[in-house]
Amino acid sequence: MGYKYKATMYYSDDETDRFLREKAAKPNGKKSASHYLYSLVTRERENAASVELNQEEVDVVRIYPEYTRVTRIGVSGLISFTALPAFSLESKAAQKRLDHKDLMKEMDGKIHLDITSKFNNHKNDFNHDGSFLVVIKTDVTCFYNRTVSEAGYCEGNFLANCTIIHVTRSEWARWGGKYDFENIKYIKFRDLSKSRVRKNMGLCQLAEIAPSGTVGAYFIPVRTTAKAFPSDKFPVPLLKVVDINFNEDRVRLKPMNDTHKKRHFG
Repeated sequence: MGYKYKATMYYSDDETDRFLREKAAKPNGKKSASHYLYSLVTRERENAASVELNQEEVDVVRIYPEYTRVTRIGVSGLISFTALPAFSLESKAAQKRLDHKDLMKEMDGKIHLDITSKFNNHKNDFNHDGSFLVVIKTDVTCFYNRTVSEAGYCEGNFLANCTIIHVTRSEWARWGGKYDFENIKYIKFRDLSKSRVRKNMGLCQLAEIAPSGTVGAYFIPVRTTAKAFPSDKFPVPLLKVVDINFNEDRVRLKPMNDTHKKRHFG
């Protein structure tokens, strides 16, 4: 099919020429400077259109249908961590947050190793086109033993339910480059009307099966303008463990009772 209109760009510096040649690569391996320049013009048109929105439309959060193209897995195991000091009456909340942070760090390490192991077994399937993974902890349960070992560590066991999104070039293009998979956030429903959320303009909730929490959910920010596929940032698949902001509705950290200790440590 022929094209009705044509525009010509003139330039003389070598740096512009090199830059344009690098950016002209298409997913099919071919190069097209016209395709790249047209994408820039399209982006500017979208920017201009968004500026024309009236103030009432700017303040509206658009909620999109649930995102269901996900894989769900459970990661569990034993963890060993630095002995947790006893709570002090004056700073119980601060101490609890510190303990929570240390435990979550240990669990994130286990999740990272587990996902990495699974990814390495299917490397060609997951990274043939620069695609990346986003790993989201949807809920976590951890029982830990406060008894300190001779080495100065405590032990525990955990179960983390995770949602994984495999973001390929085709998946990115499916949503017009507007779904910001790099910045998935946990948002409480009561905060959806606040200004810091409204600036996202659009939100797409991740689908969950029988979510353990009803206070909030995970949302993909939906941009008003397209964004280029970020393959140049991730030479290897991104393993991004999104935190739950210490939300008690989704995180259960409990000291072991005698029954738990006998079951796990004999």
